[in-house]
Amino acid sequence: MVSPRTASLVSLGALPAMVSYALLKDPIVGISVLNVGIIATALYLIFTPVEGGGHDHSTHA
Repeated sequence: MVSPRTASLVSLGALPAMVSYALLKDPIVGISVLNVGIIATALYLIFTPVEGGGHDHSTHA
């Protein structure tokens, strides 16, 4: 089974096609390349393990 963190890196597979389209056809596609990068980074960070298990709750409000 593939981990969610590894699967989020697979989203970067869209970049080569988008970059080639942006360079050859339409420069506005560069915005989509940036969006894919932002989304892939966010997914990677979301699925990164948290130190201490991430279940530490404060009793103070």
